[in-house]
Amino acid sequence: MKRVMLDHFRRWWWVLALTGLLEFWVGRLIANRPQDPFEFWALLVSLWAGANLLSFDFKRGLLRPVSTLPLTARQVGRSWWLATVPLPAIGLTALLFLGAGTFCHLHPEKALPTTHLALGSLFTLVWLGSGFPMIFGATRGLGGSPWRVTWNFFLSALGILMLFGSMLLAQGASNSPIKCVVLLGVGGFLTVVGWVDAERFDVGRGVQFYRGRPEPPNLGRHRFQLTPLESKVSENQTPAEAGYGGVWFFVLSRVIRMFWIIAATSALTALLWAWRGSPMAGHSGVVLFAGSGSLMSFGFMIVFQLLPALRHLRLLRTMPISGIGLSAALMAIMLLPLIALGAASAAVAAIVFDPPSALTFLSDYTFALAPASLCVVLLVWLGDGKLSYALLILIFFGSQQVQLRLQSLLHVLELPVSLAAAIAAACVLLALPLTLLALRSSRLAYRERAITPGSFPFGVGA
Repeated sequence: MKRVMLDHFRRWWWVLALTGLLEFWVGRLIANRPQDPFEFWALLVSLWAGANLLSFDFKRGLLRPVSTLPLTARQVGRSWWLATVPLPAIGLTALLFLGAGTFCHLHPEKALPTTHLALGSLFTLVWLGSGFPMIFGATRGLGGSPWRVTWNFFLSALGILMLFGSMLLAQGASNSPIKCVVLLGVGGFLTVVGWVDAERFDVGRGVQFYRGRPEPPNLGRHRFQLTPLESKVSENQTPAEAGYGGVWFFVLSRVIRMFWIIAATSALTALLWAWRGSPMAGHSGVVLFAGSGSLMSFGFMIVFQLLPALRHLRLLRTMPISGIGLSAALMAIMLLPLIALGAASAAVAAIVFDPPSALTFLSDYTFALAPASLCVVLLVWLGDGKLSYALLILIFFGSQQVQLRLQSLLHVLELPVSLAAAIAAACVLLALPLTLLALRSSRLAYRERAITPGSFPFGVGA
């Protein structure tokens, strides 16, 4: 068991080191301004210090060599639970207090906010614990009794609500007893479930699922019987399919589907903000909502739009389309939903609020096109790997810092639409030929990977 945990830490030490530095900075931030919300940063650290790292190992076939070790499945599951839940929580707690204590030592007039630090440590523990059953749910596959299928679906849904609900409502949770009770209660339940699931770990079923052959749900042998349909077309007739195909189907189907998903998510977020009240009054609240909405939509597009599409890049290269056409298609599936959502958000803001609010949404969503186009170049060039994920995180948060620095330099609350459009146009025009160059010269993006629904990050496919 000890060697399994040490192997996990040896392979992911650099990610854990980065999260540790970020946690140290969060402790300094809490000590400096304890009244400011810090929960989002604690959640971000938890996402990259826990079981999410195991999902990448499972995709690369870690379960197969582990199945040959002289360990029981229970011992393997417990080892991974200890390595991704309590041990990172202890280390992050120590760094959180160390960062706050260092700041208070250098600034004697500041008092150590022990209450906020303790709540931050508890939040980190339950967020780490909530991620474990989501990842291990995939190793159980899709089979089992109807009760088991229902239970797996319930755990996945509860884990998703815990994750995205924390992103939306966790800010300021340390100052709200109700939020604390909900987060700690649901997170504590999922943490206990993760420990129980670790004891029931089935290595054989996990290997079968991650090799791409999951067993179907066992909902009864003879409950559903499929009967073949009689063909009404003769052998000499080949009916023409109506509609669009090829690259147009690839682009339009993904763009339309993703637009409705992120539009529904944005609408739900807006309703939650209206229900609980904006943390900032007046136009500042609109600026905060537009900035966070465009950033989260951009991140959602990377995970659920761009990454799944590029995993089929070898197949896309076989289509009868030029390199520049495929480059434009890859750019389009990333940029068009953001453009459409920005226009729709601006229209709604102009009706509900005023024209300046509409310009705020246009500016933020237009600026998001710049890092989105750069992410396309990065993933086509480097493919799907650890270096790509690290650079994606850098672009994701670095673009936000660039926007804030420009606003500070210009002494404005938000970027002018003309400047945001100029930056976005320059990045898009630069990214298009670079994507074409990466398609022609890079080999990393064409490495075939066995991707199954359960091997997706957060393993909610189970």
